[in-house]
Amino acid sequence: MAESSYGIYLARSAVRHKAQGKSPEYLANQVGQARWWEREAGLLDYGPSAKEEADEWERIAELVRAEGLAAYDAAHDEQAQVWDAEYRDLVAAQQEGTQRLRRTRRVEAGQQLAVELSAKAEQRLVALAAGLGVSAERVLEVLAENVESTGEGLVRVPGVRVSPSP
Repeated sequence: MAESSYGIYLARSAVRHKAQGKSPEYLANQVGQARWWEREAGLLDYGPSAKEEADEWERIAELVRAEGLAAYDAAHDEQAQVWDAEYRDLVAAQQEGTQRLRRTRRVEAGQQLAVELSAKAEQRLVALAAGLGVSAERVLEVLAENVESTGEGLVRVPGVRVSPSP
């Protein structure tokens, strides 16, 4: 997602947050104020968010008017839900790309891999390691050295002895 796309999303999201629970009259007033700010901001080279904010106020006001609603509710705004889902997907993809890049850089630099575990997985790993008398890191190391792929998206680890590092 381009940097400007984040700005557009944030502008729209901020407007939806401010519009939540507001009446059609309030929304219509905000459209006028937002269009005024859009004109002023254009003179200051404020960027795309002034236009996006004004457009979002207008879209929300029209939605509430067309559906005869007493107030705006973002939870029932289908377009907002679509945009929010797209944003979450794009952010998740970007985070995965960033994590993949970090892992690649660590491997290229010969650094150790950092692993984040859920609380439940961490508890199980720590308990297993304690029962074996080794560190959790040693258990992960042995598992990684012995893991096999079935080729069907499954992995397995044959029975292996876990002993302290040599």
